[in-house]
Amino acid sequence: MDREARQTPRFTAFSDTRARLRTALLPGLVCLFLAALYGTTLAPGLTWAFDGADGGDLVTAAATGGVPHPSGYPTYMLIASTFLRLPFGSLAYRTNLLSAVCTVAAALVVYLTVRSFDRSDLSASIASLALGTFPLVWSQAIITEVYALHGLFAALLLRFSLVSSRNWWTDLLRGVVAGVALGNHLSIVLALPLLFVRSPQKPTPEGETGLAPVGSAAFPGSLFHQLLGLFLGLSVYGVIPLRAQAQPPVNWGHAANWPGLVWLVSGRMYWGRLLDFGAGYLLTGLRAWSHLVLQQLGILGIVAVFVLLALLFKRSPLYLLTAWLLIVYSAFSILFYSPDSYVYLIPALVALSVWIGMGWRWITERLPPRFAHGRSIVVGCIGALFVGRALLAIPAMNLSADRTAEQYAQSILNTAPKRAIIFTTGDEATFSLWFAQYANGQRPDVAVVASDLLVQPWYHEVLGHTYPDLTVAEMAGVQDILRDNSERPHCHAGKELQATSTCAP
Repeated sequence: MDREARQTPRFTAFSDTRARLRTALLPGLVCLFLAALYGTTLAPGLTWAFDGADGGDLVTAAATGGVPHPSGYPTYMLIASTFLRLPFGSLAYRTNLLSAVCTVAAALVVYLTVRSFDRSDLSASIASLALGTFPLVWSQAIITEVYALHGLFAALLLRFSLVSSRNWWTDLLRGVVAGVALGNHLSIVLALPLLFVRSPQKPTPEGETGLAPVGSAAFPGSLFHQLLGLFLGLSVYGVIPLRAQAQPPVNWGHAANWPGLVWLVSGRMYWGRLLDFGAGYLLTGLRAWSHLVLQQLGILGIVAVFVLLALLFKRSPLYLLTAWLLIVYSAFSILFYSPDSYVYLIPALVALSVWIGMGWRWITERLPPRFAHGRSIVVGCIGALFVGRALLAIPAMNLSADRTAEQYAQSILNTAPKRAIIFTTGDEATFSLWFAQYANGQRPDVAVVASDLLVQPWYHEVLGHTYPDLTVAEMAGVQDILRDNSERPHCHAGKELQATSTCAP
C-alpha cells in the first residue's frame, strides 16, 4: 500500500479503531483470565487456608453489623456488607468473591499505570498478569481477608501519585481514596508519601503521559485539598461506634465510647509485635523475605527485575515511587512479628509487577530491527509463560473443595449438649463457631466463649449482651464461668481442631 493510501481518512479511522480495540482487548483478556483463574480456585465458603482464619471474624461481623478485630476495618465492612446482598452462594463465598473482584481490579489499575508511563499495551499486560498470578496475591484473592482490597488501594494510590494535579477536586479525590484506604488497613499509611510529595502540574497536551516529576512537595492549595480529602475519607471510622452501639455479638473493643474506639482503631493489642525481636529473628526474617520474593517472581520475574535495576532504574516517578513501596513494605513485613506478616508484602508485589512489565518491554525492544514485527509475538510468548505457570499452580492453590472450617464448626455444634457452654481456644476454632452460630444462626441454645478474650474487659460485657442467660462476672475466667453456670454442660474446642469437642455435664 502506498503512502497516499495510508494517509486517507478511511485508513486513518481504521487504524485508530484497531488501536482502540487492541487497547481494550489486552486488559480485557488479562482480567478475564484472572477472573476465570480465581473463579476456578475460589473457596466455596469459610476457609482456614493461606492463614485465612480471620475470615470467620470478618464475614461474621459484616453479616451481623458487628465490629471485627482491630483496627475494625470499617471500609472493608461496608463493602463486604454490600457483597453479602448478592443472591447466590454462601455468606463466606460472597466475601471470598469480593477478594477476587478486588484483585482483578488491582491488576487493571496496574495495567493503566504502566501504560500511562510508556504507552505500551504489551508491557502493561505483562505487568498486570504478573501481579494477578503471584502466588501470594492469588492466595488472598480466593479467601475472605482484607489484603486483596489492601492491594487494590496500594495500586490506586500509586496510580494517583503519577497523575498530574489538574484541579482541586482531583486533589480532594486523592485524599479521600487515601483516607478510605486507611479505613481498610492502617499499614497503607506507609504509602501516603506517594501522594504528598507530588507537584501539581498544568494539564499536558494530548498524547503525553501527564506524569509529574518527583522531588518537591505539593503546593499549599493542593496539599490543603488532599488533607481535606484525607479527613473526609477517614470519617469512615465513624461507622464503628454506630455498629458497636447496636450490641452485635462480634463487637471487639465495645467501641461505642471513646476509650474503646481508640483501643480498637490504634490496634493496641498488636503493638508488642512491632520491633519485638532479636538479631536471630531479623536474620531469619531476611532469609524468609528473600525466599518468598524469589518464589513469587519466578525466573521470568527475576530476569525482568534484574534488567530494570541494572539498566533502567533512574530518577523518574514510576521507578522511585515503586521503589518506595518495595522498601517500606518489605521492611514492615520483616519487622512486624507475626506468623502471617508476609501478607504485608502485597503492596511491594504491586511495585514488582510494574518492574516486570517495564523490564520485559526493554528486553523485547532490544530485538534486531528485522524482528520488529515479532516483538508482539515475543511478548505474547512471555505472557503465555505466565499463564502456563499459573495453570500449573492450580492444584496447589485450588480451594474449590475446601469445606474443612465449616465442617469443623458443624461437627462441634452437632455434638454439643443442649445449652452447653463451648470454650474455644485459637482463632480457627473461635471464628468458625462464631460464623456458624452468629452468621448462620445454628445452635442458638449454646454459648460460644472465646477463652483467649476473657482477659479483655470489654469481652465480658459483649458476652452479657449476647447470652443474657449466661452469668459472666466482671473479669471472670473459665473456672469462674463454670462455677457460676454449674447447671450447664460445658465443652472445649481447642487449637488441635479435632472434629469433636471434649464435653462434660
